[in-house]
Amino acid sequence: MERILVVMVRAPVVSFRRPMDHNYQRTLPMPPPTTLLGIAGAALGLSDRELWARDSPLRDLRVSVWIEGETGRAYDMWTVLKIKGGRIAERSPYFRELLFFADYTLLYGGREELLRRLEQAFQDPVYALSLGREDELMLIEDIRWGEAAPGEPRFRGTILPVDLRQRPGARPILTPGASFEPPVVETLPLRFRVDAKGIRHPESPIPLTFLPLGLELEVPGMPALQWEGRNFTWLNSSPSPTSRSSST
Repeated sequence: MERILVVMVRAPVVSFRRPMDHNYQRTLPMPPPTTLLGIAGAALGLSDRELWARDSPLRDLRVSVWIEGETGRAYDMWTVLKIKGGRIAERSPYFRELLFFADYTLLYGGREELLRRLEQAFQDPVYALSLGREDELMLIEDIRWGEAAPGEPRFRGTILPVDLRQRPGARPILTPGASFEPPVVETLPLRFRVDAKGIRHPESPIPLTFLPLGLELEVPGMPALQWEGRNFTWLNSSPSPTSRSSST
């Protein structure tokens, strides 16, 4: 068993831009690991430099997420104004994909002292908490403590730290009338490095597979924890010794 902090959140509109998109900015279906860490850092009042420092208080925080329900989807056109010499020199339009009425369960693991500090921070966050861009504010609906038990490697509506296309033996568990989109695979950083000018540089990139809610997938050999009937795996660390010993 592993003690976890569970934070249930919702937001009217969210977006998590895929890093290689420019004029047509698609969204990831769930917040990636850096966003999950950023939310925790904002609650604690950490600056960008403090959050991503080598001695960050969240250095060993484990994160995962799953989606609670299907979201609406829309496309919005934005215009970037390029300024030269104090004047608008060019207008550059682009489309951005948005998700509406998003409900997520954020899962955090680590030292209990850190999780208790994080629980208090989520109850009274220092900075406003957002999903995606800073103006896409989120509402915390509930904060719970949980005991995650070893689970089966059957996942849906969550993120796996693997390129599913390269995973042998993975198979969908289909039911009559099931409707779902294909999983999204993207290589994303697990953390950032902030240079002297305050510019963030991605570090520790890994492939991540975003599983849709309507698709349940069996992935043999994937470490799994279970809470409230849902299976998940940590995105930024190997399973804890407690999890490994409990499953043997």
